[in-house]
Amino acid sequence: MSKKFSLAIIDNMIWVINLILFIIFLLIEPKLILPKNIVSMIYSVSMLGFLIFAQAIVLISGNFDMSVGAIAGFSATVVAAFYEFWFPGTPWLILVIISLATGTLIGIYNGFMVGKLNINPFLQTLASHVLFYGLMLIIGGRTMFKLPRQYLSFGGGFVGDSILPVSVVALIIAAIIIHIILTRTTLGRQIFAIGSNRIAAKTCGINVENTLVKVFAISGFISAVAGIMYTGYMSCVTMDMAQPDLFLTFAGAILGGVAIAGGSGKISGVFGGIVFLGIMEIGLTMLKTRATWREPITGIILAIAVVLNTYQGRLKGHVLAKESERRIEKERAEIEAI
Repeated sequence: MSKKFSLAIIDNMIWVINLILFIIFLLIEPKLILPKNIVSMIYSVSMLGFLIFAQAIVLISGNFDMSVGAIAGFSATVVAAFYEFWFPGTPWLILVIISLATGTLIGIYNGFMVGKLNINPFLQTLASHVLFYGLMLIIGGRTMFKLPRQYLSFGGGFVGDSILPVSVVALIIAAIIIHIILTRTTLGRQIFAIGSNRIAAKTCGINVENTLVKVFAISGFISAVAGIMYTGYMSCVTMDMAQPDLFLTFAGAILGGVAIAGGSGKISGVFGGIVFLGIMEIGLTMLKTRATWREPITGIILAIAVVLNTYQGRLKGHVLAKESERRIEKERAEIEAI
């Protein structure tokens, strides 16, 4: 097996796992191959997918964001309260802008505390998690249903008369945009540099503080998009929106190859992590798995994510070391032949 092929398998391990898992579920339930079920597989985790993207960007920078779900829920609650209590009849486009602005501002707040004031990111975002879920109860206090049809269509509508949900299309577009930001822009290179070695990045002239503010602002913006998607998917705003999905945001990103310590990861892998969760969701649903089993299964998925992330790096290092040894042996043999 060549080095390139081995590295390609290791780098895209989540897609290999997805294929195996899909085949297993397909053998158990052949109906899984139907187009509507394949679409449902992504649709069922499309809103969670945005939170996973938000978490992945922060993880790549070498930080954590425990508040992605709270940002999604709070921004959605602000919009619902704005439309139902404060300014009834507000146009749906204004509501979208309010939601995205709310999420971005919370992200900037987190980024300022972490980047400028050097507050521990886990503690800062955990505090935001508690704060904004608490504020949701104060502002909303109950499940809210009154929202414009156009606003709900982002998470609950379909493209034309097709079976393709708008949220799935939006998730794919988001993946492409985030990939471009991370791989083709100065900001993206700075995020990877900070995640790899913050001190070295600062020595190279990168403004670490400002970059971290941008990282958390982007995370907040994407989390607000997730809030819009959750609202449309459920046709309402609940007071625990996205709260049960927090640890799945870590699982999806880590399964996709994002290093827990930061500095590495790619969006194609993260998308694979999202697909993995989608396969699990639709597979367990079709197998009529009891709700009481979902929580333990979530724990198992998170454990698998950590193990996979740990050994993926080690396997890659092993392959590169073997290749280096072969090259040294080849050079030594050539020298001896001379």
